[in-house]
Amino acid sequence: MVIRLNLTRLTPRLALAVGGIAGCSLLVVIIISRFVTGTLSDDRIAVTRDMLQVPIEYFPSSPRLNARMAAAELSEGDRDLRKAEAWAQRAVNLSPNDYRFRLTLASIKEAGGDRLAAEESLESAISLAPHYWSVHYRLGNLLVREGKLTQSLEQFRLAVTANAELLPGTLDLLWRASRADVNTVQTAVGSDPKARLTLAQFLLKMSRPVEAASVFSSIDRSDRMASPQESSAFLNSLIAAGKLETARNLWVDFTGTEKQSALIWNGGFESDISKKDFTQFEWVFGRTEYARFAIDAEVAHTGSRSLRIEFAGRDTTQLDNEIRQLVPLQPGRQYRLDFYARSSGLETPEGPRVVVTDSVLSKWIAASEPVPRGSNDWQHFTVDFVAPANANGNAVGIDISIKRKPKFSYDEPTRGTVWFDDFSVTER
Repeated sequence: MVIRLNLTRLTPRLALAVGGIAGCSLLVVIIISRFVTGTLSDDRIAVTRDMLQVPIEYFPSSPRLNARMAAAELSEGDRDLRKAEAWAQRAVNLSPNDYRFRLTLASIKEAGGDRLAAEESLESAISLAPHYWSVHYRLGNLLVREGKLTQSLEQFRLAVTANAELLPGTLDLLWRASRADVNTVQTAVGSDPKARLTLAQFLLKMSRPVEAASVFSSIDRSDRMASPQESSAFLNSLIAAGKLETARNLWVDFTGTEKQSALIWNGGFESDISKKDFTQFEWVFGRTEYARFAIDAEVAHTGSRSLRIEFAGRDTTQLDNEIRQLVPLQPGRQYRLDFYARSSGLETPEGPRVVVTDSVLSKWIAASEPVPRGSNDWQHFTVDFVAPANANGNAVGIDISIKRKPKFSYDEPTRGTVWFDDFSVTER
């Protein structure tokens, strides 16, 4: 038997098979290469200098492996900064458009004491990634360490505008670096309303209430309204800092209510009462099991409305601060509180009274006579008192509240209705 081979037809097929095997082999190499370089260059995976030695010999042209080797060298206890810089520079040369490798190079340059070269590297990174806040933040920090505070402010402004979580730490850093210069921190914050609210809170925390109030008032009212919780928190902080007059003026401007010359706000209950965030200088209503409170549009001493209290008929009735208003007054001066009260079917061991209390110490300063039992038409009450002293001369806060305190651990139920109207405080 004779076997004949047709090499003319076999050769193309053999070449095709060899080419396929070579292509598959190349594909396998590429897959392995990408797997190795991708895994070892992943920042989430901790690698050491020794772990990278063999892979980088196999894949010397991988910019990511070179950059990872540079970072690993930098983190070693016996690091060689010259080798680290060589690895980083090689990564930059292999991939000149990847900003991340320039960040690594900047870290190595600064570690070696060459902050100017580190600055240049970070500026190159910014030119490649101008919208990445992290690069701006790093450059800003480097400039501060170089003593170039003014140049750093724009970098910080761009960073905190893109990432608001950076703002508290940035304010603290710049405050210390500038030796408490308000203009410096204002420049870094820029014009973003929420950032300026944070700045106002920060300045208040740093005992700069005048500047804090100035920043707060510079924010457009609509922007303040868009952040009610933050705005309300600022007013509360201003009150806690003892700046009651400033807080009240800002409160009036913020709430958009018509400015009143009266020391007590809405003493006749003619305006609607805020029930949400901005009750700092308005009547504040709480809840109690002993009575119900309401604005009565049918009964009034003057105007068209009054405050109505309907007692629930429970024994040992107690009212404390369920109805109150904070009033700023000048320290040490004499004042008179006037109001009117009416009752219907009031049965009680002792009626409610209006009390003037030190808002800081919660100490009674003065109190009215109790509203008499029975059914009585409108009666005029007065309370003379002296505002608490204040060594720094700032306004002091007093609470005007309606209270009923049982004389004993048990007393008879209180039932019936009482109305209050036309509260006013005047200096004597």
